[in-house]
Amino acid sequence: MKTQSDKKSVKDIKELKQRFTKLSIGLFAILTLSIILLASAYTYILQKSYTDIALETELKRDMENADVIHKLVNEKIGREEFATLRHQSDENTEMYHEVSSFLNEIRTLNSTRYLYTATRNEENRLIYVVDGLDPNAGDVRHPGDYIEDEMIPYINKALSGETVYSQNIVDTTWGPIFTACYPITGDLMGDSDEIVGSLCIEMDMQSVNGLVERTRRASVYVGAMAGCVLFLLCAVCFISYKRKREDEIEQKLLLSEAAEKAETANRAKSTFLLNMSHDIRSPMNAIIGFTDIALNQTNVSEIHDSLQKVKISSEHLLLLLNNVLDLSRIENGKVSFSPEPEDLPVLIDNVIAIVDGLLLNRDLTFEIHRNIPKELYVLTDATKIREILTNLLSNAVKFTKDGGTITFEISIKPGIDERHIVGSYVVKDNGIGMSEEFQKRLFEPFSQEDNGARTHYAGTGLGMAISKQYVELMGGTITVHSKKECGSSFTVEIPMELADPKQIPELNLIQDVSLNGVKVLLAEDNELNAELAITLLEEAGMHVTRAVDGQDAVACFANNPADTYDVILMDVLMPKMNGHQAARAIRAMSKERPDAAKIPIIAQSANAFKEDVQASLDSGMNGHISKPFNIDAVTTAIKQNIKR
Repeated sequence: MKTQSDKKSVKDIKELKQRFTKLSIGLFAILTLSIILLASAYTYILQKSYTDIALETELKRDMENADVIHKLVNEKIGREEFATLRHQSDENTEMYHEVSSFLNEIRTLNSTRYLYTATRNEENRLIYVVDGLDPNAGDVRHPGDYIEDEMIPYINKALSGETVYSQNIVDTTWGPIFTACYPITGDLMGDSDEIVGSLCIEMDMQSVNGLVERTRRASVYVGAMAGCVLFLLCAVCFISYKRKREDEIEQKLLLSEAAEKAETANRAKSTFLLNMSHDIRSPMNAIIGFTDIALNQTNVSEIHDSLQKVKISSEHLLLLLNNVLDLSRIENGKVSFSPEPEDLPVLIDNVIAIVDGLLLNRDLTFEIHRNIPKELYVLTDATKIREILTNLLSNAVKFTKDGGTITFEISIKPGIDERHIVGSYVVKDNGIGMSEEFQKRLFEPFSQEDNGARTHYAGTGLGMAISKQYVELMGGTITVHSKKECGSSFTVEIPMELADPKQIPELNLIQDVSLNGVKVLLAEDNELNAELAITLLEEAGMHVTRAVDGQDAVACFANNPADTYDVILMDVLMPKMNGHQAARAIRAMSKERPDAAKIPIIAQSANAFKEDVQASLDSGMNGHISKPFNIDAVTTAIKQNIKR
């Protein structure tokens, strides 16, 4: 949030810029009345064109030289050097002398004035690694020395993957230079995109700078020969002063705005990191609590019930982690509403099970008032509804003192026609409540009320912002009524279309497909993930052959007769050959083997956004299942794709 002083500073700079611009226009209009200004303008244009060409040529040459140096360094220095050379004591190592000599040799081959490597230390501060000066030079930088402030923005951009060039001559204490910063990848062969450090190169611009200065002086002499010395000098001085002042004002404005943005981002990040437990602690409490209960139970049915609640809470925890990323996607307009057939009462039961876990070791009364049929199938986005309701109920638990009461009301209202309804959800508590001022910004990202009770229970400040965005995305509304020390009441209303029960995947005839004897080729590089998948698949009656990576999966398919496998489960992120590449390679065999075009290939990936699913389909796969491994989702996908 911008402070009043920050806003005033930016406003003052903008007003100064406007006043200066108006004054400049007036003065320049007076000068233009003189015919002598035509001669000065013509001279200035010639000089500017020439110097621009000279500067552009020199900058292009320096960029090309810098690119060549970067290529040489990126092929020589990698992850090991940046990880090892971090302290001044490392100067005694053979590795340091080898890298230092290499950089010094490169520096002496051309007009390179200075080059050095940099990375971040354990404190996330930018430090020197090795520079290209002679180790005995007085101004040599040692491993671990902090980077000067003026270079930090360049190096930060390089470490984020961007190549940075100075677009003009940079005037430094050591004279005019051209500077460039490059990212250095961890793999010397260039096969990895991991950025382990940066390379900064400074080129001498003394000659071209001198050329620019000489050209400027020549323009003055030409003007004097034309008999326009006085006015020409006035025009040149005026133009130079105007440009300099405008640049100064513009730089002040840009720096002020950048400082405001950086300060706002830092405050938001700090708040987020300090209070991350707000949304994570709730499902973790349920997982730990029901795990403890299961460990002390002897009845199989009771153990199963506890483990089921652990599973539900684990899935919710995964959802929360995804939603941290979703906030950014929401703000960028990349989150969409994906309605699917759902049994609404079952969805409500899942939410209540999560809340039951939150109530462990709490002295709270949880009242549930249902006014919906036992079976009600609707088209909606169950993930988003579950997140909205769980967030409201977990907040009610957090902000209600022991001995209090939480009420959850679920009802159905008529929709726009007989095929539509409105789901109404009311969450009430008699907890600490909220001030009227805080209610106005409750749904803003990172918003938190500044008082003792709420500070003690503070969360990320993301939950309500995400919930509101989800509600509005589904065409619904969310309202709040609250009073300090009296409690809060949230009302969510979401329109939904009624669904035919036949549309529910769990209810259609796909359940009758037998998986006994189904031959599965599992491509999974992670040992634990593979063990889990094989165990669950074999318990379901299937026969599993494992491939350790995409290349191995292609070989298994190619080296065995047709119909050896009924389905392929393909992990997406694997070494040697990823899942998309492996799928394309198998489909490419269709000319020689007809089964290569028909065998179902189902992707498994921790990435489950729409673009990830589409990438799997584009590579020739038949479906996409998000991790963690869910046997119900996997068996459903297999049943949908195999033919028995």
